[in-house]
Amino acid sequence: MSHEFYSMQLLARAIIVMADAVTPFIFGLLLVGLLVALVQGALQVEDGTLMMAARLAAALLTAVGAMTVIFRVLAGLAHDWIANIPGMIDRVWS
Repeated sequence: MSHEFYSMQLLARAIIVMADAVTPFIFGLLLVGLLVALVQGALQVEDGTLMMAARLAAALLTAVGAMTVIFRVLAGLAHDWIANIPGMIDRVWS
């Protein structure tokens, strides 16, 4: 296996892990946005400050909840990279 192919595999793995780490946070914010929009539409509330405070509070709660998932995904990536260090050291990169 050439070093260009191996480098591309590492890059692809990093992109997939980054997407896996961010996905719970993005879906949580999407859900919060939809719920706030439904409440705002049902109650016909037009106060932007009130809805922004609700969105900000929900975003912070979602971020705290998603941190465990993000930590697990990034810890798995770090474990994989550390486990592959001996194989990368033995590889000829020139």
